[in-house]
Amino acid sequence: MAGPEDRAEIVRAAEDGTEGARCTALRYLADHDDPEAPDLIERAVATGSGLVVEAAVDAFERMRGDAAVDRARGWAHRPDALGAAAGRVLACRGTARDSDLVLGALREAVRGEGCDAPTLWTLVDGAGRLGIACAAPVLRHIYRETASSHLRGRCARALAATDPSFATGFAVECLWDCEETTREIAARHAETGDARVVERLRRLAADPAEEAEVQTAVRSRIGPDAASAM
Repeated sequence: MAGPEDRAEIVRAAEDGTEGARCTALRYLADHDDPEAPDLIERAVATGSGLVVEAAVDAFERMRGDAAVDRARGWAHRPDALGAAAGRVLACRGTARDSDLVLGALREAVRGEGCDAPTLWTLVDGAGRLGIACAAPVLRHIYRETASSHLRGRCARALAATDPSFATGFAVECLWDCEETTREIAARHAETGDARVVERLRRLAADPAEEAEVQTAVRSRIGPDAASAM
């Protein structure tokens, strides 16, 4: 087990050790929020092999201190893996001041990698967490284009937090989604003044194959009497 007395040797390994030693050292320093970790991670991305770069990026995303968030704000515009990681760090742990950076990372990921990029899961969640209203058009685009039903569900959850028109617009579409968590979100938000919504909610409530969470959400909106009237 490494201890404080080993720090100097670990830092040296992170700087220019063998590939395996460098990866391990970077992770150790990041896990301990070492003050030198961000600089060592940046150096590893610039000088390391593909495996070292991957380990460095992963190490950065594992950091939990305020220093990592501050560094992410400076790295978010980088056109590389570290810049993408910075966007994800801000999506998870940034504040309202980081909304533009998270939105930029979301748009860039869609432009550069398409609507099935793994990085979108974190960025979509971040857009919802931060309540980024300007993200709504991008979130709707991802919902319609992605092949992942789980990512659609994350988009629906983020839209419920960012799009003022969600209840009367996109939530209605989400009531017919194949993913039960998406239907549940829609059932909790869709405007019941729309006859299509009321009819769909009643059908969901009466469907014996429907998930319990969806039916609970439906009954919280239309009541047990309306549900049993089908």
